[in-house]
Amino acid sequence: MLVVDNVCMSFKGRKILENINFTVPENSINVIMGKSGSGKSTLLGIMSGLLKPTKGRVLYLGKDIYRWGDFRRSHFRNKSIGFVFQFFNLLPDLTAYQNILYPAALNPFSRNKRKEVDYLIGYLGLEHIIHNYPPTLSGGELQRVAIARAIINKPKIVLADEPTGNLDDDTADQIIALFKDICDKQGISFAVVTHETRFLNIADAYYRIEKGVLQKQEISQTTVEPVMKQKPSETLKNRTVKATKKKKKN
Repeated sequence: MLVVDNVCMSFKGRKILENINFTVPENSINVIMGKSGSGKSTLLGIMSGLLKPTKGRVLYLGKDIYRWGDFRRSHFRNKSIGFVFQFFNLLPDLTAYQNILYPAALNPFSRNKRKEVDYLIGYLGLEHIIHNYPPTLSGGELQRVAIARAIINKPKIVLADEPTGNLDDDTADQIIALFKDICDKQGISFAVVTHETRFLNIADAYYRIEKGVLQKQEISQTTVEPVMKQKPSETLKNRTVKATKKKKKN
């Protein structure tokens, strides 16, 4: 679906990425790990169409996105790519509901997305905070709002940059399981840059990047932390069921 083909990136004579080859298949979770400064975030920027590589191509459904004009590439980012960040990047002056709806409002081709927002709010168990502003939310709530925002336009791929970096272990487990649930149920693929080895529990492919060189790795029990104690997706599902029952009673 998305192919990074022999990509190189240099800045002021310094090599950041060298001969990167990377594929995001449909319905897959792809984990990239590496030290800080190894080029992980730069690679995500190139995959999204934000950073033009010095050499090589990025193909989306067989088309080179860097042959497109700025408007078409912007539309590609808005419609086909979702973003999840370590620091959430929510707009502080908008409510949780407005933050989720925001990417759809920016899409000139978007139809009314309110039904989709309502579905995601129920799916992610966010009913109790939709009118709250980001500064009043917990880390887990902020990240779930950010995930809803990332998938509101039903993208084919979500690019996640350290999505659990600011979360405690239990909340991180919930987000990891949620990524798996979204991939399985909605067919959205993920490319996840992370230091969190627990992501390997749900990974279809695992890569390491060192000094700008990317290499595919085998996933073994020695690289994976213990399996999560509970499936957070079931917790979210229970919240949704409870909210639905309340609506029916009313």
